[in-house]
Amino acid sequence: MKTIRTISKVTTIIAFVAFANVVLATGNLKVNILPLTSEKAVVAISNNTGSTFQISVENENGEILFYKETSDIATDYSKVYDFSRLEKGDYKLQVAIDGEKITRDFTIGRNNISVGKTRPVLDPYFSFKDNVLKISYLNFNEKDVNINFYNSSDIVYTKAAGNKFNVSEGFDLSKLENGNYSVSLSTVNDEYTYNFTIK
Repeated sequence: MKTIRTISKVTTIIAFVAFANVVLATGNLKVNILPLTSEKAVVAISNNTGSTFQISVENENGEILFYKETSDIATDYSKVYDFSRLEKGDYKLQVAIDGEKITRDFTIGRNNISVGKTRPVLDPYFSFKDNVLKISYLNFNEKDVNINFYNSSDIVYTKAAGNKFNVSEGFDLSKLENGNYSVSLSTVNDEYTYNFTIK
């Protein structure tokens, strides 16, 4: 396993910039589920900028049961969804636009549909320059975050980044051999990958 030096000071400014951008972004997207009956609900989505939406529904095992990408740019979307073919249980509705995602948990019960809280999810920020990789991620769920580096065939380095809200890491990769690499940042629910080349 190659040596990768962790840098703490280089990410301080990046973390503030990424955090400021994320705070602005999190107010952009709003997602509501409004139950009509025990089997139907209105899904209402709005954003300030006008965009296309990616909408998915997953079961509690993480299997995607429904996926739709809207074709027209809009600030508002509203549609009645019929959940009568779904079994009773817990589900997750996720809406994504421009790197911002919002998740709403909902439960289909015997006589009703109950809706959980809104949980924002934002893609991490990756930057690679002068053999230094910087990563910043807002961990809204405060679950454990793992960072793994790979070359074309194997894992090169791994780091447990903990469960803090603001994950901000810097890595000096100057001792790695020239070639193509990737880094993944993963949580319980999501995994993000970034590719880079050392010359």
